[in-house]
Amino acid sequence: MASPPSPDSPLDAVYCVGCNLKLTLASLCPRCGGTVMFGSSSDAMGPENDIPDESEALVGTVLDRYHIELLLGTGGMGRVFLARHRDLLRRCALKILRPNLIGRDADYVGRFVAEGRAAAALVHPNVVTTHAVGETDGFHFLEMEFVAGRSLQHHLANGPPPSVSEATELILEITRGLAAAHRAGIVHRDLKPDNVMLTEQGVPKISDFGLAKLIRDQDDARLCGTPHYMAPELFLGQAAHTGSDVYALGVCYYQAICGRLPFTGTDLRNLHHEIATSDPAPVTHPSERVPMEVVSTVAHLLHKSPEHRPADADTVIPLLETVLGAIRNVGALLREAMADDNSIAFEAIENDSRWVLQASQPDGRQQRVFVELSDPDSLVSIYSTCCEAVADFDRIALERNGHMAHGSIAIRSLNGTPHFVVINTYPQATVDAEELRRSVHEVAQQADRVERELTGADIH
Repeated sequence: MASPPSPDSPLDAVYCVGCNLKLTLASLCPRCGGTVMFGSSSDAMGPENDIPDESEALVGTVLDRYHIELLLGTGGMGRVFLARHRDLLRRCALKILRPNLIGRDADYVGRFVAEGRAAAALVHPNVVTTHAVGETDGFHFLEMEFVAGRSLQHHLANGPPPSVSEATELILEITRGLAAAHRAGIVHRDLKPDNVMLTEQGVPKISDFGLAKLIRDQDDARLCGTPHYMAPELFLGQAAHTGSDVYALGVCYYQAICGRLPFTGTDLRNLHHEIATSDPAPVTHPSERVPMEVVSTVAHLLHKSPEHRPADADTVIPLLETVLGAIRNVGALLREAMADDNSIAFEAIENDSRWVLQASQPDGRQQRVFVELSDPDSLVSIYSTCCEAVADFDRIALERNGHMAHGSIAIRSLNGTPHFVVINTYPQATVDAEELRRSVHEVAQQADRVERELTGADIH
């Protein structure tokens, strides 16, 4: 493996760190709002001095079967238009390659067509669906599902920072889409927040498979991708692979949590040197502690050696599921579980590890339910008090315990006095909101039934 270059290079062109658009000297990208980095002059073509192309005048015209309605955005590879399919009467996003770029890269059209056809066979909730790839009147186009939302890059740059658990859930969904591509034999080559669209409901959908932009390094070698998201081996000219997509996923995870990139550099050579030799700044969040499970997972995805990185996105999914289970906020899950349930009310919240709920029963009785999180075991306990555990009730309680389909009767000390309780436990790593909601109801019903049978009262 070649040694990384030393960090000294002329600072004469800039790239956007979000979408890799080449720019003249500026502080923010006019397309996606990302910051800029100094780059190499060998491929410097900013929007002010780029060669105009005919796609600029397409709005309001008909191209093949598409009526072009609106310019949605401009990137390094082409322009994306909102269009209406004239035969199917549906809206779509139409990506049209820049003709001047095609002239500079003769191989690009072949890659574009091959990847477009492969992506068209990929259908997944976390992937922007590709409907067609074609060419007409000298324009090469890609018809894609229109996602009425904004990019993850725009969300991270302009919205409030997601919590650590929200960032993990987001990256897990992206990973599921990427895994579907990897199983289909498709390598993305340019995974980054600007190539992830968020629907109006916040669902991430990966776009632009295989459409990585070519850049040139200080030795005029052709590199494929957006520099800040490129794995170390790609700077050495190795072909993109599923493991390099995993590295880019790690950069996205780091960025979603920290609100910054793991490596910045002052030019392309310096950035390569940092990525190849330096450790990123510690994984921190602007307002909360980052659990060690998250820190170690990010480091695993960003490992400099592809042999020590997860081989593909399918391998990453169980890692993120385990992390999400370990850091999942039980209080947030409880609030989600009870959001539309008028029969359950929060009575108290104690130290974000113990919650007290009131569960209304069908006959007007009430039952208090406790939800507790135990740190050492990472278990969520759901229990409700029946009555004092007096000897006269032992036989009846034991009989009822044998007929319970959900939970069990146990003895727990409350204020120094032993009580019968109905209890159920779940691993924090796997419990979900619906499971919590159902368990609260069932524990409350069972405890109330036992309390009524043993005492005839409605105390707890």
